[in-house]
Amino acid sequence: MPLWFYILAGACVLAGLAALLARHTIRRIEQAHPPGGRFADISGTRLHYRRSGDPERPAILVLHGAASNLEEPHMALAEAFDGEHVIWLDRPGLGWSQRPGGTWSPRREAELIAAFLDHLDIPAATVIGHSWGGAIAMRMAIDHPARVDGLVLLAPALSAWIGTAAWFNPASFWPVIGPFLSRIAVPLAGRSQATSGAVSAFHPEPVPDAYLDRSALLLLLRPPVWKANARDMAMVNSHLEDQEPAYSTVGTPAVILAGKADTVVWSHRHGGQVAARMPRGEMRWIAGAGHNLHHYHPQAVL
Repeated sequence: MPLWFYILAGACVLAGLAALLARHTIRRIEQAHPPGGRFADISGTRLHYRRSGDPERPAILVLHGAASNLEEPHMALAEAFDGEHVIWLDRPGLGWSQRPGGTWSPRREAELIAAFLDHLDIPAATVIGHSWGGAIAMRMAIDHPARVDGLVLLAPALSAWIGTAAWFNPASFWPVIGPFLSRIAVPLAGRSQATSGAVSAFHPEPVPDAYLDRSALLLLLRPPVWKANARDMAMVNSHLEDQEPAYSTVGTPAVILAGKADTVVWSHRHGGQVAARMPRGEMRWIAGAGHNLHHYHPQAVL
């Protein structure tokens, strides 16, 4: 047999072993972080959520950021919000929530979340949104203002041209390379990347102990979740460009919390400038806070 045959055969064997190991890794992640809440069927789409506190209190809806799930803000805020009526939602496509087919956008996401509130018989809620969840919260206030009593935006991503999307986001949809990334490379190498990403998200504050496990952040490494998040991030600039002109029309009371030390988004542009354009917007700076400020400043969020 020619040498190329043995090289090709060896490569196929290695690829097969890597695929098996990746599937095993995904199963272990799913077993370690099973859904801990309830499911709601919204027009054929299953959304995973948790409800806590006193249902007689005014409703608070918490929307996590990119690459995350409901356990991340719950880990940070549950104690401070003890007794409040809080709905913690896995945003569509992330955590254990499904995402409908077709072209996805913040507009469609806000529409689905409004239908989710209908399902829970909640006419309106104060919406807390972190990072990309802040953009979705803002979209809800633009398209469904009657459903939003108030906005609390934590280090939100709001302004267009946030920067070029990381190469692996669009690459996740390329032929050959995309399936390799989402099904093999990401499950096998994702934990180390998630660890370094957490350091950036918390800087200059320290990453909490056992953060990856307690926040179930590794659910991102499941191929459908990875691709849903990659799709959002690959289109982030066009999504924000589409909705940014409407911010000056949002009359909902809004408080934006951010730290000037945030290394993920430029807080002045995404927070200070946006708050100044909103009729009832207020900017509050938290000294020494990073992007994941809700973990160390839950009382400020409350």
